[in-house]
Amino acid sequence: MPGPSLVCLLPVKDGAAQLPAWFECVEKFADAVVALDDGSTDDTRAVLRSNPLVTTVLTNPIREGFAGWDDAANRQRLLEAASRMAPTWIMSLDADERIDSEDSHALRAFVEKTPAGEHAYLFRVHRMIGDMQTWDRADMWAGRLFPFHPDQRFPADRLHFVPIPASIPRENWLKSTVRIQHCAGLTGLHRSRRFAKYQEVDPDLRYQASYDHILDEPTRVQPWEPRPPSLPFVLHGTPGPDVPPAHPDHPELSAVVISRDDEDRIARSVGSVVAQETSAPIEVIVVVSGSDSTADIVRARYPEVTLVVLDTPALPGAARNAGLAVARGRYVSFPGSHVVLPRGSLEARIQAHRLGYAMVTGTMRNGTDTRAGWASYFLDHSTTLAGRPSMPLTIFPAHCSYRRAALEHVGGFPDIRSGEDTLVNQRLFELGYGAFRSRDIELAHHTRAETPGLLLRHHVLRGSGLTQLLLEANKRGEVLNRAGLRRYVVVWLPGRLRRIHRNVYRWGDRALRRRYYRSVPLIAAAATAHWLAGWWGFLKALQVQRASD
Repeated sequence: MPGPSLVCLLPVKDGAAQLPAWFECVEKFADAVVALDDGSTDDTRAVLRSNPLVTTVLTNPIREGFAGWDDAANRQRLLEAASRMAPTWIMSLDADERIDSEDSHALRAFVEKTPAGEHAYLFRVHRMIGDMQTWDRADMWAGRLFPFHPDQRFPADRLHFVPIPASIPRENWLKSTVRIQHCAGLTGLHRSRRFAKYQEVDPDLRYQASYDHILDEPTRVQPWEPRPPSLPFVLHGTPGPDVPPAHPDHPELSAVVISRDDEDRIARSVGSVVAQETSAPIEVIVVVSGSDSTADIVRARYPEVTLVVLDTPALPGAARNAGLAVARGRYVSFPGSHVVLPRGSLEARIQAHRLGYAMVTGTMRNGTDTRAGWASYFLDHSTTLAGRPSMPLTIFPAHCSYRRAALEHVGGFPDIRSGEDTLVNQRLFELGYGAFRSRDIELAHHTRAETPGLLLRHHVLRGSGLTQLLLEANKRGEVLNRAGLRRYVVVWLPGRLRRIHRNVYRWGDRALRRRYYRSVPLIAAAATAHWLAGWWGFLKALQVQRASD
């Protein structure tokens, strides 16, 4: 008879008051609990034995205080007791830790559908403040879940080891998107008691250099957010093969072309989207703002598209959101009026999304054959060169299409002049959504920056995107300090130029490298203009904020 899918290990001392809430959490994902009462002086042992989820209660002699605590010995006894049930998965969750309902269901779904392999999984630990709805920091990853194999042993360190068997190498540890709520720092009293516990257990600091961080006062308290829809279990991974839209009348993909005073180029762009042949239904949406005849051209030439006309000139973020509001597709792509899609582009995009990724990017080719046009291309698209292979991404993409539900979860795009998609992509990646590059998705970019003057003007305007990034980072206290100034003043500009150079040499052929070398002076000038404009906007915004305070 097969063993349980998941057994949860619980070492606890004097935790009777915490256990009811702990069991309410654990019953959502575990089949059984193996517990160890480490000498409690309260009713912990009775509470454990009375809960039907607990199959085994191990005990240590009753003792006052925490001196003599041997975490390694306790957890090894728990692991050996659990092994007698031959479960598929084993995990640890301490009595002062919780997993919220949505993450619990995601954890249960994962262990039910995933064959036990050779990987262990880490959960990010959030220090809860005041109650279970607010937290202030999440700077630790805790090893918690692993597949069971006979004769596993934990590391032998008495305290502060990772409860993952030594037989699972570190390269097989994966970060998950399941979050742990750590309750031991809810109030100042909680923090003081925890600090005193470690002072008693490790007075000579043999197992950790300091415990002073336990007493840190809360900083940047944030609300607990619900788990985003379709978030993969593995950080930046996939939720599994995707399925067609639930509603049979809905398209698979919505292609949203945003346009502002683009009468000279809109027909070329929309025409390339309308001409796409795909294996699943798509819809084309054109969002128009400005005062020229762009909307009239779209109405006359492409009556089959959905046309959204905005009353006033709109920044890219607002235009994207207007298209998103009427989009019905499972996925949403924003090709833009400056982009032409070769045949097969949207089909390749649909197939890449069906791998399970919420963000998908492709190959961008240059459509403006001037020296400034090539400089603009390398500045904006060095990560999407044709020679780069298809692969999952380890950093967020600059430009991409989206699973619509994920995009709606973060509230769409900020209403800024440039960089609106970069901020959204960064936010989605921080939440844990995965991103994939498919070299088969091709687009041709036609920039208006055809001359050096237009190139510099364009990147001065794009500096607003950097301004917004700096303002967002400053809210988190990540700019006006030594590390932040080094990152954004000393490193940002040369780092960007180095990345472009590295990307061209890694993925560009000989002809592309020649184009790059001819463009280097303009690339450096435009990147510098972008950086200076970004900082100018940031400092002006700070001045306005301080004047209003």
